[in-house]
Amino acid sequence: MLYYGKKLNSINEYALITNAYRQTADYTEVADAAYTASGSRNLLEPAITVTHADGNNSLDLRYVQHEQKDLGNGVSQLSIILKDPVYNFQVTLFYKSYFKQDVVEQWAVIRHAEKSNVTLHKYASANLHIKGKSFWLTQYHGDWAKEMQSETSKLTHGIKTLDSKLGTRANLFQPSVFMVSLDQAATEDEGTVLYGALEYSGNFKTDLELDYQNNLRIISGINNYASAYTLKPNEDFVTPGFLYTLSHEGKGSASRKLQDWARHYKVLDGKKDRLTLLNNWEATYFDFDETKLKELIKDTKETRCRFISFRRRLVRE
Repeated sequence: MLYYGKKLNSINEYALITNAYRQTADYTEVADAAYTASGSRNLLEPAITVTHADGNNSLDLRYVQHEQKDLGNGVSQLSIILKDPVYNFQVTLFYKSYFKQDVVEQWAVIRHAEKSNVTLHKYASANLHIKGKSFWLTQYHGDWAKEMQSETSKLTHGIKTLDSKLGTRANLFQPSVFMVSLDQAATEDEGTVLYGALEYSGNFKTDLELDYQNNLRIISGINNYASAYTLKPNEDFVTPGFLYTLSHEGKGSASRKLQDWARHYKVLDGKKDRLTLLNNWEATYFDFDETKLKELIKDTKETRCRFISFRRRLVRE
């Protein structure tokens, strides 16, 4: 992964990116890999770890071919096939680009044709490699009735892990969304921000590793804690998608890009009026009847009308 940032004026400028940063030698030649494997030259946190059918733990993923498809309406999909030169084992990386929303959706499909089962010990969805002078992480934590509490801190060398082992309802304690500001801590309207989110409601794990070259490596996917997976020959293991966008106008712009993407591609009738669910639990607990529910619905309708009026006024302004 060579570059992630503003579009450059000429394709020839991308080859000059490495000269813009003072870095030590890459002793492994895989530190900036698009999907880092373990058991060979890699010295950093891997995106994938396996035990082959013969018990060997090494994996070396090398480029074979790629294909770009135009899916229409400003969406394209890039697939890249990586294979081990010795074992009949491959990973296909998918990058789905939504140009109108400036969002990338990334996932991996793991497959093999070895003589018997292969054990997957780690199986990330994405492995980003980002250059910058410094990095600031905005993460979220919480508990019941106080979810999504924000914290911002500067990333130092080593690995910062965001994860959940709760099983379900990951957002209760540690949601899988985060922001990384490049070069300085971003504000709502200023700064370069990467906003990432894993499309998975169960156990997740995101590792943010500031390596020995001062590059940031972000590896995100299903939490592999106590979750080794037995992959049969010719079976596909499809990871959940990892979403990310880059904003140069602060956190607010990054949030709006993902919200716009969700309305277009994930939320049912995301651009239309939708049915509203009235949850009366906190209002009535077990003490309710039809009369009480009618009063609540009446109040809810009035509140919704006020909200629509307020939203329309904001749009006009």
